[in-house]
Amino acid sequence: MKPLGFFHRVMLMLNMIVMLLFVVAAYSYLVSPKQSVVFPFLGLMFPVFMVANLFFTVYWLCFRKWLRFLVVVFSFLICWKSVSSYVPIHIPHAEAPAKGVIKILSYNVMGFGYKDHTAKKPNPILRYIIDSGADIVCLQEYMTGISPDGILTEKKIRDALKMYPYYYKLPLTRNARYTVGLGIFSKYPILKSRKVRYDSAFNGSTLHEIRVDGKTVYVINNHLESFKLTMGDRSRYAEFIGSISSGVSDNLIETMQRKLGAAFRIRAEQAEIVAEEIAALKDERIVVCGDFNDTPVSYAYRTVRGRLSDAFEESGCGVGATYNQNFFRFRLDHILFSQHISVCETKIDRIPFSDHYPVWCRVEIR
Repeated sequence: MKPLGFFHRVMLMLNMIVMLLFVVAAYSYLVSPKQSVVFPFLGLMFPVFMVANLFFTVYWLCFRKWLRFLVVVFSFLICWKSVSSYVPIHIPHAEAPAKGVIKILSYNVMGFGYKDHTAKKPNPILRYIIDSGADIVCLQEYMTGISPDGILTEKKIRDALKMYPYYYKLPLTRNARYTVGLGIFSKYPILKSRKVRYDSAFNGSTLHEIRVDGKTVYVINNHLESFKLTMGDRSRYAEFIGSISSGVSDNLIETMQRKLGAAFRIRAEQAEIVAEEIAALKDERIVVCGDFNDTPVSYAYRTVRGRLSDAFEESGCGVGATYNQNFFRFRLDHILFSQHISVCETKIDRIPFSDHYPVWCRVEIR
């Protein structure tokens, strides 16, 4: 057998394995993590399988292996729903906001970066929100306290964001020095606000009824269960990627199975409860946003999304990673909307003040 022919056979075997994993990962969201945690792990690896499959597409094309090339292309067509959701392609365009269009901003602020806010040295996250021009701002990991050592007081935040006359805060974690939870600021009247009914020590969701130019809009702000990976866990992951060390691999796999598996199951339950809240609103104007702690190819995301549309999928471009620490580059923050709302523009601002990038969109309320 010729050396090149043997190499092609090996590559074909590898391609078959990658293609199978790619297809399974693309549809992994159909299986609840409460039934099996294997599928959500595969869903998390979806971009790796997608890039590997793309490599084989180019490989067979270069060697003019047309049948094998077409098979790989066909696998992309089978998985197109997940591919287009994960990596949408839209040509960015800058247009002046039309009349009746409002801007919605969602941002996991990570305790406002644990920085103070003064006239001489303004907090960069507060400064960003002030300059954003957003009409409705949904914040996660909203931290306020009584101590001046890097924890902002409620008064400083309210004074800085005085352009938003309507405001609601839900503390989720409390101690003697600070509270952490969810916050929403609006230029439009917030008529009602309440917590979505699920218990979590650190995470939660809130439902708000907002009056926008005579129309009622329901906004659900979410911070779903996090993976709870420590900086040490993330460092070991980075070390594993850099060295592919078996010792690090064993430790990493054990940590991932224990922490990620539990988080997948908890997040699935939370997502189902949020989906019930959305269903109860029926055909109202609905915006669902926040830190889902899960990718577009996941059970939690798909459960919450249901029949809603994704702002980034509709008008964004590229992978659009919102989590930015170590090698963990995923789109975990989302803005979803119902059929009575149309999106005009969506963008993720790559600013380094938190471990998440803010995502915003301009929408028309019909």
